[in-house]
Amino acid sequence: MNTFAQVHIAAKPGILYDYDAIAWYGGPVQARATDACLPYCRREKKWMGDALNNVSAVLERAMVHLQKNMRQEQVYTAIVLTAHRADAAATLLTYWQREAPAQARLHLVFFEEVASDPSQTPSSAGASACAALNTPARDPGNARASLNALLSPSDNAGVPLLPGVHRFDAPALRMTVTRLIGPLASTFSQLVAAVDLVLTDSSGGVVDVAHYADSVLRMAAPTLAVVAPEPVLDPIQQAIRNKGSRHLDRYTLGGDWQVLLAGLHKPAKPCVAATRTAWVIGGSLAGAGVAYALALRGWRVHVTDPALVANQPGPQAGHLAAALTPLISADDNFKARLSRAGVYRAHQRWADFGPDIIPSQEGTLELARSKGHARDLLQAVQAMAFPQTWVRLVEPQQGAMLAGVGVMRHGAYFAKGMVVSPAALIKKLLSHPNIFCHGTQVDALSKGEQGWQLQFERDGQIEQVGECDTVILATAARTPALLARSGLDQQTLRSGRKQQTLPAIMSMDTLAGQVMHVPADSLPQVPASVIGAEGYFLPPVRGQCVLGSTYERQPAPQGGTFSGQQQIVDKLAPALKPMVLQPVANALAAAGARVAGAQLAAAGLQQSTQIVAVEGQAAADSDAPVFDGWAGTRAVIRGRLPAFGPVRHAPGLWLACGYASHGLTWSSLAGDVIAAMLNAEPVPLERDLLQAVAPR
Repeated sequence: MNTFAQVHIAAKPGILYDYDAIAWYGGPVQARATDACLPYCRREKKWMGDALNNVSAVLERAMVHLQKNMRQEQVYTAIVLTAHRADAAATLLTYWQREAPAQARLHLVFFEEVASDPSQTPSSAGASACAALNTPARDPGNARASLNALLSPSDNAGVPLLPGVHRFDAPALRMTVTRLIGPLASTFSQLVAAVDLVLTDSSGGVVDVAHYADSVLRMAAPTLAVVAPEPVLDPIQQAIRNKGSRHLDRYTLGGDWQVLLAGLHKPAKPCVAATRTAWVIGGSLAGAGVAYALALRGWRVHVTDPALVANQPGPQAGHLAAALTPLISADDNFKARLSRAGVYRAHQRWADFGPDIIPSQEGTLELARSKGHARDLLQAVQAMAFPQTWVRLVEPQQGAMLAGVGVMRHGAYFAKGMVVSPAALIKKLLSHPNIFCHGTQVDALSKGEQGWQLQFERDGQIEQVGECDTVILATAARTPALLARSGLDQQTLRSGRKQQTLPAIMSMDTLAGQVMHVPADSLPQVPASVIGAEGYFLPPVRGQCVLGSTYERQPAPQGGTFSGQQQIVDKLAPALKPMVLQPVANALAAAGARVAGAQLAAAGLQQSTQIVAVEGQAAADSDAPVFDGWAGTRAVIRGRLPAFGPVRHAPGLWLACGYASHGLTWSSLAGDVIAAMLNAEPVPLERDLLQAVAPR
């Protein structure tokens, strides 16, 4: 059984989730019926015949007690644990749209052992999803249809929802749905949220919730309502009394159903109606992902990066295409779970982006290899036993049919793999009307009276770019230096001793890499899907196939090098049929021969002055690339996990960095996690994963 982590909610954006204040409660929690639950269990059949055991009818009675808080809250979060969750949620949504402020948003949280469809006609939910999500829920019938679409067991591509946290947005309904898929005994403690209402009945986990009273309190907002049968409320009320409260009221709704209203001694949730402004330092994938997530929530976001100077190509200019592919491991480790969550969020956030940004969504064929994360790929696929619509094993012949290219190895086909144009994606994200771009490089931060001051140096003078309560550093490999210049790499203890605050961030490593662009019409076969092995091979984008990549200590010149391109081909060749890359190998071999001849000529070993004159320049450019390409760097943190979340010792400062080779996978996820924390929303990531990626 998982233990529970306490997360304190603070009134000011930037310190919403305090990782320093985590209190762990050890010891097993047994899920067994208590004596108090037994009478309830015996009477369950009778209760289900009672009109008030229709959850919608119960909520009708409860609304007189819930309306006041609904009218006051801009963000209202309800956990729904009932056998008829869509009925209950539809009633809540109907009242919410009638009672809540116009800009307020309802967040519904569901726990499910496995993803299942609440509708009696599952096929109809997917067919009407788009229409339902864009139809205001003016009555329970419309609300129910909308929720059926949001609670479908699969995503819009028909792929079943896997274990983890899944968030679905319905902007037209002013609502989001967060679904935690997996055993309640483990998922309940993984939710990170400020919960205003808990609604549960016997079939929705009364026994579990009754024993998780402390966990309910840790997730509770300052004002908590619980609608449930009496046996559930008793332990929760006792837990509140043990911890103390401002007030505690309990009302009967009819039969054994009651509502508990409690005022807890907690800081208020952030006020969503207040002016919300943030500065994001860094305009590449990490910064654009955070800025876009905040902008969607109505924040005014300033993004500053030298690459954003007007009339300049922009971040990652020339990076034609990259692949987004899920990872998998036999033990479903942190990296695999984060990858899965990131792929889901990317598909959600980029669903309506055009082919100029998402050129291909034909999946990824990941081929087995002898080292790296895919060394045990085939065993991992078998061990996890995910649905074949997510990943399936394929033999070389099947792989060739899927990818359109002859392959030499067994592999795994991931249906959610896709090709993305990084430069076009960044441009799209930063074009949101709530985002304002600046071309200044920030050199340091300091704490001022109005918040964080963003500073840069010009002609030896320190000047200020802006000042803001909420600042997100998305500065990749520049992060350690910026923190050090700002004096944020260490803190002074009461004893006077200096202590390093972010050792993993401060020891961040940088790895360079390059890719090559090969004209598709020069190849005998071009891939229809992403092909991954020791290197990768992407479907054509604007007439070019991208092949990658290298891992080097020193950055390559713009466009790459001959030796780097030779390395890419050498990495890919063993996984593919010889004919596939033969034209590329031939071109590199011919270029190598010319360079070798030029070097000999330059050494005086050839007599022809004409050869020496012509080939001498080639000798000088012996590492010039044969094909066009792109070169960049990766910021890598020890353990190869990203870092995103609040900086513990600097309230209001957040980090989003260390994405290594997975910028596409983690940019949307990190953006929505940070934005959800700043808005007191349910966080679309499990508690233990938040711990794993917390700036460290």
